[in-house]
Amino acid sequence: MEKKSFKLNSVDKIIGGLDRLKQQRNFPKTVTFPFEKSYKDIVCAIKTVEISAECILYDSVESFNDTTDFRDADYWKESCSREDIDNWWIFGQNGQGDLWLFDKSGKVYFYDHDKEEMCVENFIELGIDFAKWIQLADLSKQYEELYCNEETCFDNGLLKSTFANDYKERLKELSFKLLKNYPFKI
Repeated sequence: MEKKSFKLNSVDKIIGGLDRLKQQRNFPKTVTFPFEKSYKDIVCAIKTVEISAECILYDSVESFNDTTDFRDADYWKESCSREDIDNWWIFGQNGQGDLWLFDKSGKVYFYDHDKEEMCVENFIELGIDFAKWIQLADLSKQYEELYCNEETCFDNGLLKSTFANDYKERLKELSFKLLKNYPFKI
């Protein structure tokens, strides 16, 4: 069997393959969150999309609605102030109740819903920004497509180990902190 390797694709190439809306949307004028321009441009032009099983990117409407819903203080630890809560924006999920979010400085975090209360202590900082998250989502898709099928993913341990090591190397290229804090089993 020929060994394939993971490719760290450009953000433009990845985004170019996403389903586009016929008419661009915008965030409500009342939204003052300091988005990176690339984030705003992308999510206002696409439909919510599952890039990989672990990385579902919300469109502007769904991200606004989810962020608004989760700004309810009942989801947050009692000690969190309104200012603490307003520091976060939810931009995606993984389909199992876990969330992808970023703070006002543009750092990407992962929230595992098993942690229950939302608070900074329960968010895992990944050492990446939104653009690198797009690349992470694409790498995750490649892993699923190339290596997680009946023939390879569940084959002998050595083969799976080779694929996992290759995947880890690409994660490390994005950020050593991402590799260290990666929230899923490889």
